[in-house]
Amino acid sequence: MHEVCDTPSTSCSTQLNRASHSSFRVDQLVSTFSANPSLIAFAKLCCESWKDRSNGNFQDFCSQVLYECMSKDRPSLLQVYISFYTIVESMWEHLKIGQFPFYDSLFPSSLKVALAYSGALVDGRISSGGIIQATFLESLVKRVDNIFAELPNLKANFVRYLGTGKWPDAQSDAVLLSWYLQWYSIPPPLVVASTVEKIKRRAPTGVSMLPLLRLLLPTTHLVGLMEIEKLQMMPMRS
Repeated sequence: MHEVCDTPSTSCSTQLNRASHSSFRVDQLVSTFSANPSLIAFAKLCCESWKDRSNGNFQDFCSQVLYECMSKDRPSLLQVYISFYTIVESMWEHLKIGQFPFYDSLFPSSLKVALAYSGALVDGRISSGGIIQATFLESLVKRVDNIFAELPNLKANFVRYLGTGKWPDAQSDAVLLSWYLQWYSIPPPLVVASTVEKIKRRAPTGVSMLPLLRLLLPTTHLVGLMEIEKLQMMPMRS
């Protein structure tokens, strides 16, 4: 399944070349095997975009999603894939220009639900019913992690939030911080402060807090725990 990345792999490039040469037939092929108007319309959109668009990732995304929806006879998957893909790609594009007009705080939760469902399938807690390809979800996770790592002002806002409980004044900054907290399952400042205080009373000075942080905050992602530990090495600012 398609990976959301800046540089397509060799296999992706091969598929893209084939798709580019035969793109004029894609909508005809889809209409031959499916009467779903959404799939047909999306196939036509892909064909038009392939004429002018140089983004190989988008071309690969189109062809792979069409194949996925048709091979599983589940056209409703189209909207799911498009929603996740467009939000993450929009985040990446706006990162480049330094503007983040996002106000939907539900996206991280939706993606985490999809990840949890996929994980349950992998480890056998659910026996059947896979919806989204695990490879696609993993590529989204990697892209979101990269975006959070490069967002300007995010780390400063995070430090201020944990130290004072205050949210950023700008709405876009507040939404991005909310996404960050949800994505890495970071608890409220009072919970973090209480946990850190418990560890400081028991752990020797100079010893990493990570093992105890993982024990006391089991639902928090390792990235979040590492950031919490880093904060203990710097003074809090109001």
